[in-house]
Amino acid sequence: MTRTLLAKIRDGFQQAEYPGGLCEVRLHAGIPKRREKMFMEQPETYPITYAILGLLAFGGPQSGYDIKRLFDHMLSSMWAAAQSQIYKELRRMQKLGWVTMQREEQESRPDRKLYSITPEGRTALHGWEAQPPAVFQLRDELLLKMLFGSFAAPEDLARHLRTTIAAHEMRLLAYRQNALFLPARGSFSLKNERLNPYGAETEADPYLRLVTRFAIDFEQTYLRWLYEALEEITPEAEKPPDEHGKAP
Repeated sequence: MTRTLLAKIRDGFQQAEYPGGLCEVRLHAGIPKRREKMFMEQPETYPITYAILGLLAFGGPQSGYDIKRLFDHMLSSMWAAAQSQIYKELRRMQKLGWVTMQREEQESRPDRKLYSITPEGRTALHGWEAQPPAVFQLRDELLLKMLFGSFAAPEDLARHLRTTIAAHEMRLLAYRQNALFLPARGSFSLKNERLNPYGAETEADPYLRLVTRFAIDFEQTYLRWLYEALEEITPEAEKPPDEHGKAP
């Protein structure tokens, strides 16, 4: 938490936006110097910070490449991260003492950098788990366009809906495929072998299974609404023939 943020919220109660999301903070004027110092010493962290810590705690030592693959397999339904973001966070967490790095020799390829979570990193992860999450807020540009649809051409909205349907059908297919290969905790600690999130043969982690089911249910619900919206705004003359070849 920066000095700018502390100065902004010291007098009274207000909402402040910070990298971890929208947070309501209550601080009183005359905050003791010792408590202010405590706030100042807390490291700046982001959701991706704890996502990476969680993946290292879940799967064991991994390279940045492995973390990216596991990120895409396990977290794509709720969070996205570029490879550069992952490496940046790993370097920062090394400085915090939350992860360590060691080089692993490979015969035909450059040495691999393997990252492991430290006891301090696990403490940070447990502390984050104990904090209340930010309230879920759906931000969807398509919904915004639909909200003001009276100012749009119906054919434009129909085109947006069809494009979105195609994208979410592909996403639903990917989630269903991932659900067939849910990894178990610690199932990736294979020396000198690349991480294969699709090769786990042990029983899946129950929490991962719950989130995967949410992702599939969410996509199905959203797709159902998309098809209903497309049906409602498409003029009768533009609707495709039914299964018997008859126009609507």
